[in-house]
Amino acid sequence: MGKSKLISFILSFFPGLGHFYLGLMNRGIAFMATFFGWMALVILASVITGFNGFIALLILLPLIWLYSLFDAVQLCGRLQSGETVSDSSPLAELSESLANGYKSRLWALLFSIIPGAGHMYLGWQQRGLGFMSTFFLAMFLMEWLRLSLFFFMLPVIWLYSFFDVMQLVSNDISVPASEGGFFTWLLERQRWVGLVLIGLGILIIFDRMVVPYLSYELINLIKTGFIAAIFIGGGLRLALGSKIDLPATEEKTGVSSDNELMEGERCNHRENP
Repeated sequence: MGKSKLISFILSFFPGLGHFYLGLMNRGIAFMATFFGWMALVILASVITGFNGFIALLILLPLIWLYSLFDAVQLCGRLQSGETVSDSSPLAELSESLANGYKSRLWALLFSIIPGAGHMYLGWQQRGLGFMSTFFLAMFLMEWLRLSLFFFMLPVIWLYSFFDVMQLVSNDISVPASEGGFFTWLLERQRWVGLVLIGLGILIIFDRMVVPYLSYELINLIKTGFIAAIFIGGGLRLALGSKIDLPATEEKTGVSSDNELMEGERCNHRENP
């Protein structure tokens, strides 16, 4: 008797049961262990450290659940059509694809849910390390120092990392021999990085040692003045600073070369009437 897609779909609401119904025990155990193991790990880390930010990592659970559900329905359809389905876990398939040098777009996008992991899967190790370090460092500083300044950085870093992976996958960009990583980028801008670190240190000292002794109204005035000074300083730098030279585009380069060619032909006609 053939397997029913409807029964497989209903059982898959509990991760792994749909695969058990299809006779794919190893694959079902892998999905079940991943789902409940990740849930237990996140809750345990949150309880031990007292850091509630770990709860945000539970966002992976609905993704694992959806992947398990659609995987069971898809495999059921393949079994109904008479295909032979291997009872291997998704991690085993991932290891096999990595060994063969094949990089799946689906796995890249799934890994990119954690900033930097998608880059590492695609082979951009330094780039992925930079995204991952920046994201979790901003999360740590936001929680430890209680500075809301770092809150806006989290979605910006996450979105930039996610769409960067999408671009690498869609354009099939290979990893260069000498990958310019995040830390290389920081070393090239050593002066600005130093100024930013000094500014953050002053901000932390002011927030922890001065702000508790100031009134609420004075704190608001200082914040307003600080933001206004940043905007005024940036505006003066753009208005009075030296003009930024933009690199010539390929279009403009092509047009100029065509013009030079036409001018050369005219000169040749004049010399040889």
